[in-house]
Amino acid sequence: MARMEIGALASAFLVGVASGGRSMTGLAAIALTTRPGTASPVLDRAATAPGRAVLTVAAAGELVGDKLPNTPSRLLPLGLSSRVAAGAAGGAALALRSRGNPGLAAVCGGVGAVAGSYAGATWRRWAGTERVTAFAAAVTEDLLTVATAVLACALAPQRDVSASGRSRRASLWRVRRNG
Repeated sequence: MARMEIGALASAFLVGVASGGRSMTGLAAIALTTRPGTASPVLDRAATAPGRAVLTVAAAGELVGDKLPNTPSRLLPLGLSSRVAAGAAGGAALALRSRGNPGLAAVCGGVGAVAGSYAGATWRRWAGTERVTAFAAAVTEDLLTVATAVLACALAPQRDVSASGRSRRASLWRVRRNG
């Protein structure tokens, strides 16, 4: 497995961990750190100003909503499945922008989301035993989640497809014409 592929899979797992903490944070971080011009029209749309705004507002809303006392457990089927879906989508998106394997990255992102969901729930349960206030535990988790999403994006730098794709097509054209 190539070094670039290992980095893409590690970043996919990490964005999944972030999605396990807060489902929209990983996707918002990807949109905010992606330049238009990827191989994916969906990723390009997320990287536009409106796409970034929608994902950032959704992530911020989730950060606020998580502090409410009636917020259901992330480990319930609906909560966990949405985190796994977000982790898988985030993993695939990072692989697409760094020219990795999106299918394998989606699996890594989904597995990371399960790990992040259980780790976050375990932290909150531990912190809720009077070691830390519930609010302080939630804010600490928010900070770790954002840091993990940023790290995931930093480990998967965007590889411009348009320029390399054009030069590759041009060289193939020259080979066909000349020989």
